[in-house]
Amino acid sequence: MYNICMMIKKLLLIFFIFIINLFNVASAEETVKINSINFDNSDNIVFLAASTKAMYINVKSMKLSNPDRIAFDIENSVLTRPNSSWTFKNSSIKEIKLSQFTTNPNVVRMVLTYNKSFNVNKLKLYRIDDNLVFVYNKKLFTQNNLHSVYNDEKSKENYYEYTLFSEEKKAAQPAANSAAETVRSPEAIEIQKAFNSKGELVKKTNTTLKSSDTKELKLKSSFTVNSIDVKRGNALIRGIGAIAIESPFVVAEPDRLVFDMPNTYVNPEIRNKEYVLSENETIKIGQFEPTKARVVVTTPNAEKYRPIYSYDSQSIFLAHDDRLLGLKLYDRTSAIYNYSAKKIDDTKDILHFTFTEPIIHSIKKFDNKVEINLYNSSGFNHDAYKKNLDSEVLAKLRTEQLPGSNTGIKIIIPVKKTTTLDYQESFDNKQLKLTIMTPKEVEIKKPKPAIITRNPNVKTIVIDAGHGGTDVGATREGIYEKDITLDIAKRLETILKKKGFNVLMVRSNDVYVSLQDRVSFTEDNHGDLFVSIHVNSSVTPEGVGLETHYYTPQSYDFAQIVHKEFACAINSKDRGLFKSKFYVINHTTCPSILVETGFISNPEERKELLTTQRKQKTAEAIAKGILKYLGKD
Repeated sequence: MYNICMMIKKLLLIFFIFIINLFNVASAEETVKINSINFDNSDNIVFLAASTKAMYINVKSMKLSNPDRIAFDIENSVLTRPNSSWTFKNSSIKEIKLSQFTTNPNVVRMVLTYNKSFNVNKLKLYRIDDNLVFVYNKKLFTQNNLHSVYNDEKSKENYYEYTLFSEEKKAAQPAANSAAETVRSPEAIEIQKAFNSKGELVKKTNTTLKSSDTKELKLKSSFTVNSIDVKRGNALIRGIGAIAIESPFVVAEPDRLVFDMPNTYVNPEIRNKEYVLSENETIKIGQFEPTKARVVVTTPNAEKYRPIYSYDSQSIFLAHDDRLLGLKLYDRTSAIYNYSAKKIDDTKDILHFTFTEPIIHSIKKFDNKVEINLYNSSGFNHDAYKKNLDSEVLAKLRTEQLPGSNTGIKIIIPVKKTTTLDYQESFDNKQLKLTIMTPKEVEIKKPKPAIITRNPNVKTIVIDAGHGGTDVGATREGIYEKDITLDIAKRLETILKKKGFNVLMVRSNDVYVSLQDRVSFTEDNHGDLFVSIHVNSSVTPEGVGLETHYYTPQSYDFAQIVHKEFACAINSKDRGLFKSKFYVINHTTCPSILVETGFISNPEERKELLTTQRKQKTAEAIAKGILKYLGKD
């Protein structure tokens, strides 16, 4: 009898432990992970990218004073990134702090500090999938939570010019607030109306919010790089925010893979520090512009590398194809449950995927195709895809299984060399959207004579010889772009001085000058015209010809006239006039152009560019164009 009682007690104890463990597992699954924070371009929308299996997310709010601020406590939540703060200039919101407020229980706190014009009744809270969106002024909110992670075009917006970012080294401790400081004021009660009576936010919202304003606000793609870790010859670039890159390119001598990260700030502690990938490969990251980072991989195998985006867009795994085998990139799989392919117009097609779980993915563009790798997804159904197909371009799509695994899909889309891409993902990493833009083929013609806007009052012309010093520019066979540009610039200086102009050289010898300093030099010296001289380069040797770039409206006539003279004088392919957002012609206030005098990557044109005759003809043609623009020809 005693033995039977003991057995029953043991069984009850085992059952009790089982129930407790089951409860703990269920509780663990319901933890809310706060992965990143992002803002729209007016600082009126705060987007907390989260992941959770919880049906409800509990959020409590309270108004604090001295200074005026509101605290939002997200219960049962963990902040997966360091405590951080942001200071704003564009709205009534002055500052936002995000921290792990307590760890037992787990509470993430977001504190919003505001100024006197702030109207708390305009602040609303929504849940989109697993994410929390705080909206100040609902009428401006379009509920667009997609952002570019890869784009062939240069970034059009620099958010860090207007936003200050700081990161705390230590976890925040709960503050011992006084009773007067934590009063549940009427304003806080108004905020709580975004929730139900229990202070819980419902699982999904079916509300469709449309803008009643012509200005459409987009969530920012801003990122701060904190570290680089090398793993088996691959590099993991980590940070906080929403990571994005521009189209990679390759330069030679030494061979390097280069890609820029727009709206990105690099921790000064890791700037330009070299990390060893293998015996003959290194990687480093620097602050290329105030709002742009540049990653440089020194490698003879640039074509082998591809950036892989993490679950939460908080890191990029820059991976070598041969070193991926055997590496497990994921701990859960994701199924494709919805996809569509649509033709928008004669030049634009869109491919859109929705997944059941966050997706780990990469995109790589070649001259004749685009590859999208879905590392933790399987089960692509071609029959279902064709039912949702409305695009001749995307009808050629095919799939393969990724090597070395039963899970993983490679999507291959044939494209033209001139095709440009905009690749977007949602902040919960459950949606991917690829926009394919294929320009119509047009015959390149010599520029027609321009209607000249004469400006006889120009006195000071600034000549900018591209690159210099440690920045050698494009190279081939020991030949540096910086040397060719300086030679042409000096010849142009001589010609213009003889015509009576005050000519200022950004650099007259082999020294490094930053992009910002080139602009400052022009502005400080009140330059009336700005001419930047460069030599072009391509990954393949076929590229050849002449280009002239402008950006601001007042620069168009200047660019058109100079390019006409330039293209007529030089026996090379006329590649045309381009509107391009190069830093030096974007930030200067006077009429400004950037001239690409030929391709150093083409063996024949490289030989030409080194001759005295070609350099002199180039300088004379640019000078003639300047004189025609000024009506002094």
